[in-house]
Amino acid sequence: MLDVKTMADTLTASRFLLALVIFWLGLRIGQPALPTVTLALVLGWASDLLDGALARRDRNQRHTWLGDSDLSVDVCVALGLLCYLTFSNYVSPAIALSYILMTGALIWRFRSRALAMAAQAPVYAILLHLALRDAPPYGALAVGWIVLTVIVTWPRFPKTVVPEFLQGMRELGSDDGD
Repeated sequence: MLDVKTMADTLTASRFLLALVIFWLGLRIGQPALPTVTLALVLGWASDLLDGALARRDRNQRHTWLGDSDLSVDVCVALGLLCYLTFSNYVSPAIALSYILMTGALIWRFRSRALAMAAQAPVYAILLHLALRDAPPYGALAVGWIVLTVIVTWPRFPKTVVPEFLQGMRELGSDDGD
C-alpha cells in the first residue's frame, strides 16, 4: 500500500514528466498545442498543491531526494514551458536563452529558493496572457485555478508562503549569505 510520502513523490515525478510533455508539444506541434499546454500546466499546478499537502501529512516527515527536489521540478516545468513558448515562436530564442542564462546564474550565485520561485512567474505570466488571448476557456481555467488555490490555501498562503518568500528575497541583499 502506498503511503502519503510515496504518493507525494509520485506526484512530483509526474510533474517532471509534464515538463517533458510540454517541451515536446512545443517542439512537435507548436502554437496549436496552446490549449493542451495550458491544461498540462494547470494539472502540474494541481499536482504541486497536492504533493505538498500530502508530504506535510507524512507522520515521520521523511525526506526523500524527490521530495527535496520539488522546487527543482517546478523550475523544470517553467523551463519546459519556456521551451514550448520559444519553439512555438511566442518568445524569441535570444530572449529565452538570455532569460535562462541570467536566472540560472542568479539562482546559482545566491542559492535562493525565493529567487527560483520568482524566476518562474514571468514564464507563467506569458502563458496566461497567451491563453487568455488565444484560448480563452483554457486561460480562464488557469486563472480560476490560481484563484481557487489561493482560496483553498488561504490560511497557509498569507501566513507562511508569502512571508517565507519575502524573507528569502530580503536575504538576497544581506551580507551574511552563502
